[in-house]
Amino acid sequence: MMRFAFLSDCFYEDYPASRYPEIEQKRNRPYVVVFVTVGERTFAIPMRSHIRHPHAFLTDKENRCGVDYTKAVLILDEERYIDQVKQPHIRPNEFDALRGKEYRIQCGMQKYIKKYKKAKSSEKEPDKTLLRCSTLQYFEEYL
Repeated sequence: MMRFAFLSDCFYEDYPASRYPEIEQKRNRPYVVVFVTVGERTFAIPMRSHIRHPHAFLTDKENRCGVDYTKAVLILDEERYIDQVKQPHIRPNEFDALRGKEYRIQCGMQKYIKKYKKAKSSEKEPDKTLLRCSTLQYFEEYL
Protein backbone atom coordinates (compact mmCIF):
# COMPACT_ATOMS: atom_id res chain seq x y z
CA MET A 1 0.00 0.00 0.00
CA MET A 2 1.35 3.41 -0.96
CA ARG A 3 1.99 5.84 1.87
CA PHE A 4 1.64 9.60 1.57
CA ALA A 5 2.73 12.18 4.15
CA PHE A 6 4.53 15.45 4.74
CA LEU A 7 8.07 15.74 6.04
CA SER A 8 8.28 17.12 9.57
CA ASP A 9 9.78 20.35 10.85
CA CYS A 10 12.55 18.21 12.39
CA PHE A 11 13.55 17.05 8.92
CA TYR A 12 13.83 20.62 7.66
CA GLU A 13 15.76 21.68 10.78
CA ASP A 14 18.25 18.87 10.15
CA TYR A 15 18.40 19.64 6.40
CA PRO A 16 18.20 23.45 6.13
CA ALA A 17 17.90 25.06 2.69
CA SER A 18 21.11 27.00 3.29
CA ARG A 19 23.13 23.75 3.33
CA TYR A 20 20.87 21.52 1.22
CA PRO A 21 19.50 23.82 -1.51
CA GLU A 22 18.21 21.05 -3.79
CA ILE A 23 15.79 19.68 -1.18
CA GLU A 24 12.31 20.99 -1.94
CA GLN A 25 11.10 23.22 0.89
CA LYS A 26 7.86 25.16 1.05
CA ARG A 27 6.81 25.94 4.61
CA ASN A 28 3.47 27.51 3.65
CA ARG A 29 2.52 24.69 1.21
CA PRO A 30 4.65 21.64 1.91
CA TYR A 31 5.17 18.92 -0.65
CA VAL A 32 3.28 15.66 -0.29
CA VAL A 33 5.78 12.81 -0.40
CA VAL A 34 5.36 9.21 -1.51
CA PHE A 35 7.40 6.57 0.31
CA VAL A 36 9.25 3.74 -1.42
CA THR A 37 11.75 1.24 -0.13
CA VAL A 38 14.84 0.44 -2.17
CA GLY A 39 16.94 -2.26 -0.57
CA GLU A 40 17.04 -1.44 3.13
CA ARG A 41 16.40 2.28 2.66
CA THR A 42 13.19 4.32 2.71
CA PHE A 43 12.96 7.27 0.33
CA ALA A 44 10.43 10.09 0.44
CA ILE A 45 9.77 11.31 -3.09
CA PRO A 46 7.93 14.63 -3.48
CA MET A 47 4.92 15.11 -5.70
CA ARG A 48 5.57 18.16 -7.88
CA SER A 49 4.11 20.14 -10.76
CA HIS A 50 5.79 21.40 -13.94
CA ILE A 51 8.38 18.61 -14.06
CA ARG A 52 10.60 19.22 -17.09
CA HIS A 53 12.87 16.17 -17.05
CA PRO A 54 12.42 12.42 -17.61
CA HIS A 55 13.29 11.32 -14.05
CA ALA A 56 9.75 11.16 -12.74
CA PHE A 57 6.60 9.08 -12.65
CA LEU A 58 4.01 11.39 -14.20
CA THR A 59 0.49 11.37 -12.77
CA ASP A 60 -0.85 14.20 -14.94
CA LYS A 61 1.02 14.44 -18.23
CA GLU A 62 -0.78 17.57 -19.45
CA ASN A 63 0.31 19.59 -16.40
CA ARG A 64 3.61 17.68 -15.98
CA CYS A 65 2.70 16.63 -12.42
CA GLY A 66 4.08 13.57 -10.72
CA VAL A 67 6.55 11.93 -8.40
CA ASP A 68 9.98 13.54 -8.92
CA TYR A 69 12.86 11.12 -8.33
CA THR A 70 15.46 13.90 -8.59
CA LYS A 71 14.19 15.44 -5.35
CA ALA A 72 13.87 12.23 -3.32
CA VAL A 73 15.31 12.26 0.19
CA LEU A 74 16.45 9.39 2.33
CA ILE A 75 14.48 8.97 5.54
CA LEU A 76 17.01 8.06 8.21
CA ASP A 77 14.64 8.55 11.17
CA GLU A 78 10.96 7.88 10.34
CA GLU A 79 9.72 8.85 13.79
CA ARG A 80 11.33 12.29 13.64
CA TYR A 81 11.18 13.04 9.91
CA ILE A 82 7.58 12.18 9.04
CA ASP A 83 4.81 14.52 10.14
CA GLN A 84 2.38 12.34 12.08
CA VAL A 85 -0.27 15.07 12.45
CA LYS A 86 -0.97 16.74 9.09
CA GLN A 87 -2.73 14.52 6.57
CA PRO A 88 -2.01 15.23 2.90
CA HIS A 89 -4.71 15.73 0.29
CA ILE A 90 -4.00 14.31 -3.14
CA ARG A 91 -5.97 15.35 -6.23
CA PRO A 92 -8.29 12.50 -7.27
CA ASN A 93 -6.80 12.23 -10.77
CA GLU A 94 -3.28 11.94 -9.36
CA PHE A 95 -4.37 9.45 -6.71
CA ASP A 96 -5.98 7.32 -9.43
CA ALA A 97 -2.78 7.51 -11.50
CA LEU A 98 -0.76 6.30 -8.49
CA ARG A 99 -3.11 3.57 -7.30
CA GLY A 100 -1.49 0.17 -7.76
CA LYS A 101 1.75 1.69 -9.10
CA GLU A 102 3.94 1.15 -6.01
CA TYR A 103 6.14 -1.38 -7.78
CA ARG A 104 6.60 0.84 -10.87
CA ILE A 105 7.55 3.80 -8.68
CA GLN A 106 9.95 1.64 -6.68
CA CYS A 107 11.56 0.39 -9.90
CA GLY A 108 11.76 3.95 -11.22
CA MET A 109 13.58 5.05 -8.07
CA GLN A 110 16.00 2.10 -8.36
CA LYS A 111 16.74 3.03 -11.99
CA TYR A 112 17.26 6.66 -11.02
CA ILE A 113 19.74 5.67 -8.28
CA LYS A 114 21.66 3.55 -10.81
CA LYS A 115 21.67 6.44 -13.29
CA TYR A 116 22.91 8.79 -10.55
CA LYS A 117 25.73 6.41 -9.59
CA LYS A 118 26.74 6.03 -13.25
CA ALA A 119 26.75 9.82 -13.69
CA LYS A 120 29.14 10.08 -10.72
CA SER A 121 31.83 8.34 -12.78
CA SER A 122 31.10 10.26 -15.99
CA GLU A 123 32.75 13.36 -17.37
CA LYS A 124 29.84 14.28 -19.66
CA GLU A 125 28.12 17.61 -19.07
CA PRO A 126 24.51 16.28 -18.99
CA ASP A 127 25.57 13.91 -16.21
CA LYS A 128 27.10 16.78 -14.25
CA THR A 129 23.75 18.62 -14.45
CA LEU A 130 21.94 15.51 -13.20
CA LEU A 131 24.34 15.33 -10.24
CA ARG A 132 24.11 19.03 -9.41
CA CYS A 133 20.29 19.05 -9.37
CA SER A 134 19.78 15.77 -7.51
CA THR A 135 19.10 15.52 -3.78
CA LEU A 136 20.89 12.16 -3.75
CA GLN A 137 24.15 14.13 -3.50
CA TYR A 138 23.32 14.65 0.19
CA PHE A 139 22.85 10.92 0.85
CA GLU A 140 25.65 9.32 -1.21
CA GLU A 141 27.17 7.53 1.78
CA TYR A 142 23.94 5.50 2.11
CA LEU A 143 23.43 4.58 -1.55
